[in-house]
Amino acid sequence: MGEVVVGWVLGADLRDPELLAAYAEARARFLRILAEQFPEYRWRDGYAERRVHLPRGGLAAVGLLEMAVDEALHRHWDFAFTIVPNELLPHHRPTAMGVASKALEAGVISTSRLGSGEELIERIVALALHLFGHFFGLPHRDEGPMRPVSDPEELRVEPFSEAERAAVRQYIENVVLVRLEEIRPRWNAWSFYLETFFQDPRAVLEAIWEHRPWRMPLFLGRLTAAAAVSTVYLLMSSDAWALAAHLTPGPLLLGTVLALFAASLFLFLGQDVGALGHERAWREQLARARMVLFGALFLGLAALWAVVLALTLLAAWALPHSLLVAWAGGTPRWSFALFAAMVGVVAAALGGNLEEEAELKAELFIDEEL
Repeated sequence: MGEVVVGWVLGADLRDPELLAAYAEARARFLRILAEQFPEYRWRDGYAERRVHLPRGGLAAVGLLEMAVDEALHRHWDFAFTIVPNELLPHHRPTAMGVASKALEAGVISTSRLGSGEELIERIVALALHLFGHFFGLPHRDEGPMRPVSDPEELRVEPFSEAERAAVRQYIENVVLVRLEEIRPRWNAWSFYLETFFQDPRAVLEAIWEHRPWRMPLFLGRLTAAAAVSTVYLLMSSDAWALAAHLTPGPLLLGTVLALFAASLFLFLGQDVGALGHERAWREQLARARMVLFGALFLGLAALWAVVLALTLLAAWALPHSLLVAWAGGTPRWSFALFAAMVGVVAAALGGNLEEEAELKAELFIDEEL
């Protein structure tokens, strides 16, 4: 019987005995529900306290997610929640009761709006089950734990469906029960990351896709603005058109791939996206999270590249034919658009490093805010 550990981190300096007792009872009840619905595994509860925040005022979810990941890696938990009595500062919604991150296999629960007493315990468990389902990529449904909620009164404890339980079991069998660092202690970076990917490549790719990385340019204004400014400048430059006229599609496409990779790496390192936890040993959880986050960042920049390409083509068709002939000796609209989009991606990476670190991380870390 395989063991699965779900850890909880108290993220605030909470001293209220009634609230602490409710948290403890909610953890115990949550574990009992998992044991009832997945009896083939031995479920264990983990607990840690990080009393770094006052138990009042708003807190950003990104820091609380990183706190959960840090404890999970240090204590060898499989999944982790940070729970606080504070309000969560919402990223896209008016309010937030909790957030889930499949890439990090972690979630955050705020009890500020969940009531008190038995009602509070029930709602913590229901919210934890919903976030827990997101760790496995379970989609929303009209009933059960994955039912979307917008108000605390809608939270109620319900069992997972058989299809949902099957998806959870598959993920646990393929990913959780056999961590690579437990197979052998010595690895090199290439082999460890490759083995991590091929443990369950579908799960990694689905996690990347579930981030909806094509939305990233919409919410990161400085990144998008840098790409737009560079494109407009090139569009009005006769030298850029003359250069594009001498470039063939092959080198341009190769340059685009290299630019996307370099820009993604620049942002990934510059914004400390992969700096999770303080562990220096090999951890499959950490390697998987980094691959998902880098993949989402790469696809986000690829989406920006596609938008810049399309808009540049439209603008190029609007320029007079005679002007393009004078500048470039012809009308190399496609070559110019490919060149401008490639440069735009590089400019976006430079502009993206001016973003607040928490903003970029929030876009990459958080799958759902509810």
